[in-house]
Amino acid sequence: MNICRISSVPLIIFVLALAAGEASAQYHQAGTDLLCSDCHTMHYSEGGVPPSGAEAGGPWSGLLKASTVNKLCLSCHDGTDTAAPDVLVPVSMYAGSGDEHSAGGYFQNSGGSATSLSHDLSVAAVPPLSSALPAMTLTCTSCHDPHGTSNYRNLITNPAGGPGTTLVLGTDVFQNAAPAVPPTPAATVAAYKRSNIGYRSNTSAWCAECHNALTANAAGTSPAHFIRHPTNVALNIAGYHTDTANWTNAAPNGLQSGEGSTGDATFGIPRVRFQVSTAADFAQATTVALSNEIFCGSCHLAHGWKHQSNLVMPYKDGGVDTYAGCIQCHNK
Repeated sequence: MNICRISSVPLIIFVLALAAGEASAQYHQAGTDLLCSDCHTMHYSEGGVPPSGAEAGGPWSGLLKASTVNKLCLSCHDGTDTAAPDVLVPVSMYAGSGDEHSAGGYFQNSGGSATSLSHDLSVAAVPPLSSALPAMTLTCTSCHDPHGTSNYRNLITNPAGGPGTTLVLGTDVFQNAAPAVPPTPAATVAAYKRSNIGYRSNTSAWCAECHNALTANAAGTSPAHFIRHPTNVALNIAGYHTDTANWTNAAPNGLQSGEGSTGDATFGIPRVRFQVSTAADFAQATTVALSNEIFCGSCHLAHGWKHQSNLVMPYKDGGVDTYAGCIQCHNK
């Protein structure tokens, strides 16, 4: 890749400024797994023609190599770069990994078309279950800072502009295998697949930064304890209509492990995700126990998947697995 040479003093200032903003970032580390020129171009010209990999018709705002943030992000994260996590349907990189998808799932299209299966990129809409935000157009940078943050997956601390919620790797979230630097296809699959992540705290609170109607577990009318499914509550609280004996069974009703198990002709899906509020590492965060807690990620995937409302099961789609995830906890 050709990189435009500029004087050393401005370059040093630029690099120091960039490093200060991303010193604690785990992803998109300048000079190790990315070069600035992978995303930016100084003059939109190399030898009188647009730079390699740039979208035609530029130059573009922000010295970007594409006309929009989403186009730029998806130029790598659409499966064409096998060392980058693929977040755009169809996704095949996790085939053979033992998992059906990544921890975040994937989008149904590159933007501009509404769908009920994932968050919608480049579609103006009021976020559901939210009074925190007006109608907005979701982009990749609505949730992620490409230059890095101190949070897991470069998440923005305050996506809705409020006080914010941190989600720190090694404190709130744990991983077993880390991404390689520089990235490789095999290491990326291992790092981003669903089963590589364990959860302790703050994931639901981070989701509620935008979906703030879910901030509190509002009380319901008996026999319902809540008006919506609660989050951050343990399965073994008395009266919560759960079956902890089924949950802690090595082969609980509703469980079917392996790729392709969700939405097939056999009842059961992989064990729904849970969080462990006392976890200090990945092993503790992924240990099945009576006190495991339900959280947003138990039932939903952040980006989306193949089922309605970003769900990990076909609850709204029908079929033999309609209630498989519910049965794992409730076994009715």
